[in-house]
Amino acid sequence: MFRKILPLILIIALLSTGCTVSPTIIPAATPTQPGITAEWVVKMTQSGGIMGLMRSVVVSSKGNYTVTDHRTKKEVTGRLGQIELVNLNESITKAKLPSPEKPTIGICTDCFIYDIEIINNSEVFTIQMNDISLPDSGMEDLITFLRDLTNMALK
Repeated sequence: MFRKILPLILIIALLSTGCTVSPTIIPAATPTQPGITAEWVVKMTQSGGIMGLMRSVVVSSKGNYTVTDHRTKKEVTGRLGQIELVNLNESITKAKLPSPEKPTIGICTDCFIYDIEIINNSEVFTIQMNDISLPDSGMEDLITFLRDLTNMALK
């Protein structure tokens, strides 16, 4: 009987820890809202998931971008159209910095992790989130834009 109960207990324990929010605050976030000036760079690294994904995208204010899939060593460069660049500018401007009292990321064993860095003049704004914390992060539009760009470029 013990042989039947032990595997069941282990499975329940593993499933219950799969995607839980923990009070972990990532200290990388700066206390100011990113502002947009004439020249900026936004970087996103998407990692994790069941497949162990590792992708990054870098976009400049001029619309030039580089998308890299680090697992396959594939790199794609291109240039955003004017409408896409306007949409990206709006996504960056609307991005909200989470409150330091609130967790910016929870523990999720099979979620994607998103590291964002916005470089504007000499100021650097960084934040990390995952699939669980993304909807409440104020960064969902920006992450969605960059993730869609990455997926399109690597097709």
